[in-house]
Amino acid sequence: MTNDKLSLAADFPEADNAQWMALVEKALAGKPYDKVMRSSTYDGIAIEALYTPDNARIDTHTISRSGEWHIMTPHWSDDPARVNADLLEDLERGASGFAIRLKAGAFPGLDLSELKAALNGVYLNMARFQLLPGEEFEAASEAMMALLKADGHDVEAYSGTLGVDPIGTLAQTGRLRHDLDVALRTAASIAAGNSYPGISTFNVDGSVYHSAGAAEAQELAMTVATGVAYMRAMEQVGMSIQAAADAIELTLAADADIFIGMAKFRAARRVWAKVLESCGVVGAKETRLNAVTSLRMLTVKDPWVNVLRGTAACFAAGVGGASSITVLPHDTLLGVSGKSARRIARNIQIILSDESSLSRMDDPAAGSYAIESFTSELCDKAWKIFQNIESDGGALSVLRSGFLANEIEASWLERRRNIANRKDPITGVSEFPDINEKPLRDVTPPPSLPPESVSARETLSPLPFHRLAEEFEELRAKSDALYADWGKRPRIFIAGLGRPADFTARATFAKSFFEAGGIEAIPSEGFTDMDLLKRAYEESGASFAVICGTDGQYGDVGLSAAETLKGAGCGRVFLAGRPSNLEALQAAGVDEMIYMGCDVLDILGRVYELLGEKS
Repeated sequence: MTNDKLSLAADFPEADNAQWMALVEKALAGKPYDKVMRSSTYDGIAIEALYTPDNARIDTHTISRSGEWHIMTPHWSDDPARVNADLLEDLERGASGFAIRLKAGAFPGLDLSELKAALNGVYLNMARFQLLPGEEFEAASEAMMALLKADGHDVEAYSGTLGVDPIGTLAQTGRLRHDLDVALRTAASIAAGNSYPGISTFNVDGSVYHSAGAAEAQELAMTVATGVAYMRAMEQVGMSIQAAADAIELTLAADADIFIGMAKFRAARRVWAKVLESCGVVGAKETRLNAVTSLRMLTVKDPWVNVLRGTAACFAAGVGGASSITVLPHDTLLGVSGKSARRIARNIQIILSDESSLSRMDDPAAGSYAIESFTSELCDKAWKIFQNIESDGGALSVLRSGFLANEIEASWLERRRNIANRKDPITGVSEFPDINEKPLRDVTPPPSLPPESVSARETLSPLPFHRLAEEFEELRAKSDALYADWGKRPRIFIAGLGRPADFTARATFAKSFFEAGGIEAIPSEGFTDMDLLKRAYEESGASFAVICGTDGQYGDVGLSAAETLKGAGCGRVFLAGRPSNLEALQAAGVDEMIYMGCDVLDILGRVYELLGEKS
């Protein structure tokens, strides 16, 4: 095999970056290149418009997943019979593993005493397991080990993780039943006594930080820093650094940002490998890197879109090299998932892994200029944050001091601003909402929160749980409540001016704008006759109105429309667009403009305040 370049365009003259830039500048017509054609991630990593051999960064590496990924299914119910039935069905129909959440502290899940019943009929030597034990990790580990011993197969036949993660549990729930130092010693002792080579003791769950609002490099850095803390704890009970490394696996959240998601999982292996190399670990077994689709990205409203989000996330994690993937069903936020939702989530993985053969390729993203560059930049960013965490005393120190919470909150607030102005759109919620959607039926209520029967010895303020759609869905919940009281939703009248061609674009924008907050948009024909406009508004039953037309119309008929609507008792008159004659429009009765880039959440929130005053 030669190193000669394969020219796919040999008959055409070679184009260089300068020629491309000249064409781009012509197309931009004076708009700034950096603003239009460049962007950045929430970690500050630059995203170029075009990646070429001249600006790409490809670092040498050989780290990737070997073999196919495990298709995992989640089980959050507190009913052992339900868990058992769902689990057996999943394994019979394509899953190769399962995750079970156990009740711990104030966290709902399966009672530990019911674990044996939930696993009845499951061949534990043929399916990978993942426990989510929370602060009850000691009792859960003992129970699982007892079940494996009673199962009777050779110790090498089993694969899974006991899921011990006291630092992550403290960050998520704000409590542990023991002092963290005691919890770490106990966890390390479990690892020292674990004689099952295919079962890891620790599972560092980075999705905790992702759900709090962390950007990708922050999630990577805190995951790695937590892993280092566990390695230190295992060293203190006499384990070799090699054995300590083998006792740890990592879990990251996978969201719908496919390209950055691929890079995150690829970067995780490299950063962790750099940690092991720095610690002198030689010849460690392949690090298990698990993926769970993001709770942060899921929506309550229009949950069917979650199927698409789960597919994108699974693709990113699979191509990025995850060892196992858990796709949360699209109805996860509504309660205990129904059979249909479980089947869809399971089949997403089967189609991508088996039918599309993604799991049979070694590092499919390798060589992509963009993905390689993202991976390298993420590695650098995550490593710097990790070093800062270590210099501040490590994962536990930054958690206790509040430094971590402050850093993550700053990242979340930046993301929240982009959600509020719809720069980061949420399909089905902030964009293209269906305010009259039918609720899903095949869902049972979620497990109720158990009482805190065991007192906590270690407490701190837990990291918040954020969802991208949370504030829009709070407004939608207000709309649902008003609908229950009034028999109709709050309404806004769309006052189109002139012909449909004049107002349709802005009317469509306005409809999506207000219905994202549960305010029903009442359409209308175009108006030039103000008497007809007044009558149509009064018949609509709306409390507010939005004027939609062209900037040219806003200079004459728009003024008359604003005066007419105010005279008809309209509580607040909005106008779609940003015309130059704002002062004249305001004098005529326009209260506020809506446009691309304005704070949608702020405007909709104030509309509900006005509704509260009226009621």
